[in-house]
Amino acid sequence: MNHSSPCLALGPQVLDTSRSLSASVRVFAFIAILIFSFVPLPIYINLSQISLMLLCVIALCCYLVRVEVDIVAALFLMLVIGVSQAIGIAHSPSTDKNYLTPALFLTSLLIAPAMMLLARQYPLARLYCIMPRIINWVLVFLSVECVSRLIFSPYLPTTAVTNVSDSFYLYKASLFFFDSNFVGIEILCFLAIMFVFKKEIGRKRWLLAYFLLFATLSRASIAAGICQLVIYKLWRWRVWAFFGLLAAQVIAIYQLFVSYAAQGSQAIHDMDGSLASKFFILSLMTETYRRADTAQRLFGIGVGNLFNLAGIFAHNIVATFVLELGIGGSLLFAVYVWILSRKCPASIYLLILPMVINGFSLVSTSMPYFFVALGLLSALRGSARDEVASPGDRTASYEIEKG
Repeated sequence: MNHSSPCLALGPQVLDTSRSLSASVRVFAFIAILIFSFVPLPIYINLSQISLMLLCVIALCCYLVRVEVDIVAALFLMLVIGVSQAIGIAHSPSTDKNYLTPALFLTSLLIAPAMMLLARQYPLARLYCIMPRIINWVLVFLSVECVSRLIFSPYLPTTAVTNVSDSFYLYKASLFFFDSNFVGIEILCFLAIMFVFKKEIGRKRWLLAYFLLFATLSRASIAAGICQLVIYKLWRWRVWAFFGLLAAQVIAIYQLFVSYAAQGSQAIHDMDGSLASKFFILSLMTETYRRADTAQRLFGIGVGNLFNLAGIFAHNIVATFVLELGIGGSLLFAVYVWILSRKCPASIYLLILPMVINGFSLVSTSMPYFFVALGLLSALRGSARDEVASPGDRTASYEIEKG
């Protein structure tokens, strides 16, 4: 085995391949959750969330007797996060309270353990057959989204309101997403899955995926995608690369924030209005946190509720964690992610790290594509110490090869 590559192997359980109703439901739920997480229903985005929640509940009901400890822990943390959010919203000083976004956030949290449970029951040979097809379907959707955005974005109402003529912001809105930054986050999660099943993916699909990433015109997503690729190529030194990239991000943000404070907001705004808005949010976060009481600092004010309080969305990962989730909610969410990803380095380095890097520009709590990728990757046990079976035995293990 090449020790510079991560080894991913499924857990010991095997899917019952008998033609029972339960087995058919599990197969349908597995495929449907994967597709609906990456392909939102264009009628109404929340309809996708409702569909995903029902599918996850059905999937979990199929395994009521065999749910594993880590999945039970994730579900318990989801419940506690829900209670924390309810307390935070109740203590929010805003008169208008947003309950929908926290509900969608909790729905998204349900996706990861459900996908993890479903994927663990699959023989790896079946995943080899299913995942390339799903990857093809998602690439087709992303291609349609890209073409429609580049053609129709200048004529959409959301673009007309922003008055961004002669700017790349003119091509940010699409028929499926409010902003192409969300498409960038989805593609980052999608690429993490593609890295895991790299052997089954042709060169053309890789080129298409990266073209679609660059076509989002999301600078943060493109930078995160490059870092994701660097981590993969330097897998032998992934720990050093991980901390090096995080340190570089912190230093860059600090230097920019110092320039923002020294030159004033207008100077940065004239150079890059989008970048200036991130530092404005950080300044607003500092002032809001200073005025917050103990309950608000501990439980937050509820995800999506900063807009009702300050007239602007949190828009980056720091403000979301500090103000909307609070200290307690942020710790609970971190433990939730750690429980699901601790046994799979691919989740940590190829999925979570790009999300953190991208998070300075944009973070969304209702990200079904992130949670479905987290659940799928976490169902795979990865370590360079894992034993690899013979190349012909695909039901036992799977190795990501470099290059």
